[in-house]
Amino acid sequence: MDKPALKIEHFILCFIVIIVGITIFLSMTSPIARAIRNGEPVNGLLIGTDWVDYARHSDTLVFVNYKPGNRFLNIVSIPRDTHFSPEGYHFYKINEIYAYNYKMKKDDHFACRQVCQAVEDLFQHRLNIPYYVQINYEGFKKFIDLIGGIDVEIEEPMNYDDSAQTLHIHFEPGKQHLNGARALEYVRYRGKSGDIGRVFRQQRFLKSVLARFRNPLLIARIPQFAGIFLTEVKTDLSMWDIIVCVIELKDIRANNIRLAQLPGAPRKELWIVDYENCSGLFDKILCSTAAVSAAQGPKPRIEVWNASGKPKLAEQVTWLLRQQGFDVINYGTFSTRQKKTLIKDLTGDLRGAQKIAEIISCGEVVTRFDEKRYMDVSVTLGEDCNIKSGQQAQ
Repeated sequence: MDKPALKIEHFILCFIVIIVGITIFLSMTSPIARAIRNGEPVNGLLIGTDWVDYARHSDTLVFVNYKPGNRFLNIVSIPRDTHFSPEGYHFYKINEIYAYNYKMKKDDHFACRQVCQAVEDLFQHRLNIPYYVQINYEGFKKFIDLIGGIDVEIEEPMNYDDSAQTLHIHFEPGKQHLNGARALEYVRYRGKSGDIGRVFRQQRFLKSVLARFRNPLLIARIPQFAGIFLTEVKTDLSMWDIIVCVIELKDIRANNIRLAQLPGAPRKELWIVDYENCSGLFDKILCSTAAVSAAQGPKPRIEVWNASGKPKLAEQVTWLLRQQGFDVINYGTFSTRQKKTLIKDLTGDLRGAQKIAEIISCGEVVTRFDEKRYMDVSVTLGEDCNIKSGQQAQ
């Protein structure tokens, strides 16, 4: 009677040994796993495309830099209207690169690689981009549904109708839970602020998506994620690379995510890159310590603007920040009201802006690097800021 039991035990032991062996082999051969194990940065490009086969184009471009040593994630959004006109081509915008190369080869992988090279050129080859993940509209919807949807707060009515593209977007203000289809409408919407407003909305959405990965139950859905990646996603990452990335994402803290935007300014229908500010931002990304430590030397210079409609709120916040050692140079009333508080880190030293958010108990922190800045942090107080007169910092 003991022999069958012994055989079963041997079978289970052999199965475990095989699984462990396969895991070790994949970990040794995976470039992502090897980079994480050695503490080397990982750079990649997230490319969102539409589903039109005859004229497919990149609707979203996001550069991602991950530092495994301190689990710090840099997210740099590249406006799709960014001016890019290399010699020998008739491009004017960065999003035309994908469309042109896909039309030439009808090959998503080829088009993705050309986009990566174009962004490297745009970055003046300060950063290499060896990896890409391209996802279309259908894949995006399936992915959001699989992680259980995303909670967002709509700050103002969002209405857009385009009968030619059968695109009809309508959102009312308030907290909403978005499934895949509604999430796609949310990230595609372009309001009065154009592509810059959409970039900011997409960054906040992406941060909410990353927060979803902290749910350990998602590990059980890896086979379903694999199905989406095999059918709807084009990437040069192996399935094991993707699993490694998912496991890493669940351990990233919100304060270790920098949301940045490619420095520049709008000019007519184009986004004109500010290469001097780009260089400064890339210095921060490449630096191993500045990205995750508060600025050293003189106290950061702060400006505070009241966009909440609440009287004397800027003065109250100024008093509170000065109590905590911040050098508030200027404060006043903003020209228009806004729902949410926005804290702009203008130096690339994220912790100072994050500390301000902790003190006032509100605020979305974003990096908008400015080499010519007079201030280091710009705080615009929205209706969500509830500082009371005489309040002490926690």
